[in-house]
Amino acid sequence: MGKNGPIDVIVMNSHGVGQVCRVHRLPRRGETMEAWDWHVEEDGGKGATVSVALGRLGVSTAYIGKVGYDPWGDLGDKWMSESGVDTTHLYRDRSVSTGTGLIMIDDDGLNTIVDGDSACKALTIEEIHDAIGAMREAKVFITGFGMPYQKALAGARIAKAEFGMETFCNASPLPSDLLGNLSFVDHLVVNDVEGRVLCGLPEDSGVSFEDVCHKIVADHGCHGVIMTCGPDGSAVLDGDEYFFVEGTRVKAVYTIGAGDGYLAATAAGLVWGKPLREACEWASKYAACKVTREGTMTNRPGEGYPPLADVEEWMRAHAEQ
Repeated sequence: MGKNGPIDVIVMNSHGVGQVCRVHRLPRRGETMEAWDWHVEEDGGKGATVSVALGRLGVSTAYIGKVGYDPWGDLGDKWMSESGVDTTHLYRDRSVSTGTGLIMIDDDGLNTIVDGDSACKALTIEEIHDAIGAMREAKVFITGFGMPYQKALAGARIAKAEFGMETFCNASPLPSDLLGNLSFVDHLVVNDVEGRVLCGLPEDSGVSFEDVCHKIVADHGCHGVIMTCGPDGSAVLDGDEYFFVEGTRVKAVYTIGAGDGYLAATAAGLVWGKPLREACEWASKYAACKVTREGTMTNRPGEGYPPLADVEEWMRAHAEQ
């Protein structure tokens, strides 16, 4: 139970603050190049961003994670709380510093991200278990590898095996170790590049999205896979059912956080009672709306993760075009 009532979605992943710069193109290995517009972005780690997106959609959401006693940790609490997210289990620890990351954006609006160390390395299994147990009424549990992957998987295992929650695991960034059996994961979330790496395939292999999804399930035992494929859409394997959700073509102005928004919107759809296919279709449109807006955490009008009313208005306007 959250401090404001029952929780529908638990998010357990990193919080950190992104430092952003602009470049004409992404650097080659060993290259020193010019960058500009370097600034601390109103952007958090994958746990905080998914939480904020869910909160702004009106979904009762709680966050589990750990940060330091520093301004970056304060920002995470502020951003999530202002979006209606329960931060009761945002643990503070004086032995760690809240993580930071570097995001480079090129002239085409594409980005690359280098993640810093996650303060969630200090999150204990006991803390994870106690936090999930305190919100056992939640329907959906979302985690990912922005935090140490062993602890993320431990959380998913607890949420599924002990409390019967529907589990999402965003396997990004991919660890170098083998993941083993993931039978407690209902939806393993990757992008198309990560999916091929997970299967041991070269990035330019001709293996179809569907075959990649089936191989991930066969290799890891998860129930299904949600594989985002950039502006093209997303490939989804749900048990024995495979389907592809076409992307909505828009002029993107800010792609950072689009995948996290898609994940949040998919979970929101499930909470609202949509079947997975409909939830993913709605989430694809949500992500298209998101990339037409600057920022992620910012709540200035027309920026950041949109509230539900803005999303619905955008979808109506786009459908009429």
